[in-house]
Amino acid sequence: MKNVLIFIAGFLTGIVTLTVIGYAMNSSSSPEENNRNFTLFETPGNCISTNDFEIFQVLDDYHALAHEKDEELDIFTGPIVLFRNETPNSFYDEQRIKVPDGKCVRQIGVYKYETNLGSYKTVPVVCIMKK
Repeated sequence: MKNVLIFIAGFLTGIVTLTVIGYAMNSSSSPEENNRNFTLFETPGNCISTNDFEIFQVLDDYHALAHEKDEELDIFTGPIVLFRNETPNSFYDEQRIKVPDGKCVRQIGVYKYETNLGSYKTVPVVCIMKK
């Protein structure tokens, strides 16, 4: 009887340990790893633009969709892009993303999503880097 209780205790301890390890590994993953809609490149791609962008939709604490903004004409130009938040600050609607001199918006991946109308879109994932 004693051996059966030791076996059951060991078995339950193993299950609890595996559950805790699995939860810890899942919670330490980045948002991109948890979301299969992201495909990040191993190396950054080409520069897309040196113009400023304006956010039109915040997806979560780490990501926002934005349009390129032509300052002279005060209109949106270029493609829609997804910015990754690599700072402790949060994105907000109509936030202006300024591209400093000597830097550009460089593609680092792609993001696929479904619009409210049910169509699917694929946009570049970008960040500001040196030219």
